[in-house]
Amino acid sequence: MQRSAGPFGATGMIRQSNCVVAPVSSGSVALVGLVVLLASSVPFVPTGEVVSGAAALTQSVPWLLVVLAVVVVASVAGDSLMLLGVRALARLAHRRPTSPTGAAPTGLRGRVDTWLRRLGGTVRANAFTSVVTGRLVPGGRAPVIVALALERYPLHRFVGADLVACTAWASTYVALGALGGQVSGHPLVGTAVAVAAAVALGAGLQVVGAQRRAHARRTAQPTGPVEPEALTAPGGTRSPVR
Repeated sequence: MQRSAGPFGATGMIRQSNCVVAPVSSGSVALVGLVVLLASSVPFVPTGEVVSGAAALTQSVPWLLVVLAVVVVASVAGDSLMLLGVRALARLAHRRPTSPTGAAPTGLRGRVDTWLRRLGGTVRANAFTSVVTGRLVPGGRAPVIVALALERYPLHRFVGADLVACTAWASTYVALGALGGQVSGHPLVGTAVAVAAAVALGAGLQVVGAQRRAHARRTAQPTGPVEPEALTAPGGTRSPVR
């Protein structure tokens, strides 16, 4: 197998048995960056599989570094666009009157507002950890960004934390793709291996996150002594406290 010199070569193509099997060019890398940018600017769109597939097709180290850099910049830009978009929508929503009397919203909207305020306060207090964890755990990115946007978290501080988060996230999926390509010995097979590994990693992180949330709910339940009033029987008589 012959490899090109990387991003500084003329074509950046991978050849096997004198046949081109996986073209790598600045245009294809830019396309991957555009996909990551658009997907990161909206909630709940997975992109790890795209990054791993592109890395599996990119078998030269210089091109892998280019893919990593492009994906990091695109994901940070997409997350920042999502933060600014949610902030703009929240500003428009606050301009609308909550009710004819000006009272606070009640019912479902009131419960949602209360939940968002509590979530925003918790996320803001642990912003760096929340941003990094939310980027690595599937489905955790959007709630963190929405909560920080509603809390008017400073954009420059978010970009600093998100840069670390996106670097760790992109490095993980680029490494999966590169490893898949090396193990299979064929770029196309490596792409399939990398995508399967990315899906497995995302599922595993999702299971771990669900277990951690369940554990947090169990530990948050009160464990102190039960008040005598709580031992009242359905008929109105109190059960004896033993």
